[in-house]
Amino acid sequence: LSGIGFLGDVALDKKVTLGEKVVVIGGGNTAIDAARTALRLGAGEVTIVYRRSRNEMPANEEEVEQAEQEGIRLQFLAAPVSVSALNGKVDSIECIRMVLGEPDSSGRRRPEPITGSEFTMKVDTVIMAIGQTLDTSSFDKDSQVELNRRGYINTNEETMETSMEGVFAGGDCSSGPATVVEAVAAGQRAAISINQYINGQQIAPETKPYNCAKGDLAEIDITDYERVERIPRTEMPVLDPEERKGNFAEIELGFTEEMAKHE
Repeated sequence: LSGIGFLGDVALDKKVTLGEKVVVIGGGNTAIDAARTALRLGAGEVTIVYRRSRNEMPANEEEVEQAEQEGIRLQFLAAPVSVSALNGKVDSIECIRMVLGEPDSSGRRRPEPITGSEFTMKVDTVIMAIGQTLDTSSFDKDSQVELNRRGYINTNEETMETSMEGVFAGGDCSSGPATVVEAVAAGQRAAISINQYINGQQIAPETKPYNCAKGDLAEIDITDYERVERIPRTEMPVLDPEERKGNFAEIELGFTEEMAKHE
């Protein structure tokens, strides 16, 4: 199963059949979501296999901790080698242990296999959640839409123009994996440019009325706050792990009025 496909089927209330033992391959938020969803669908044992260490996991740390609280196992520094079947069904997965080498293009240390360290895990279902790439099948060799060196659509980040006149692009297809908020913002910038284009106006980025971007703590003179009392943030109350892993109820319970005032 693919991670996104699996989650999509569950969201659309399609019938999803899982075995007792589920292994999820990957270390991002999709992998965490898939593992926690499998647990809620009745899987007895769920393991996440990730080729790097916990420190390199791109998944949200809070959700990783919540997954562990629910009983999901994390197998770090391991990568799948092969999947074996028995009587037409998945029976086991062979993995190899990894060691972190030099940093790759993402800045994270590249995982390298340890010769002779293979091990086998009995499994009924394998879910692959190792990332997605842009489908460029619609861009043939004669296409005027250029791709950048990362394989995404090359755009003007302010106007969202592509190399082809009248064609605009935004979201993950141009920026690579990012957030929904960033995709929506790109869509808004593109809409402004498209409106200018169809009205025969010069395409120009919108003038920003103010900048609300997050700053850098390094830019702050910490001595300005030496006399300010440090108060820890209020911890969000959550549903008990044993109770929540059997359903899809909201995990965060919300603040009381007093907790909200304190925060």
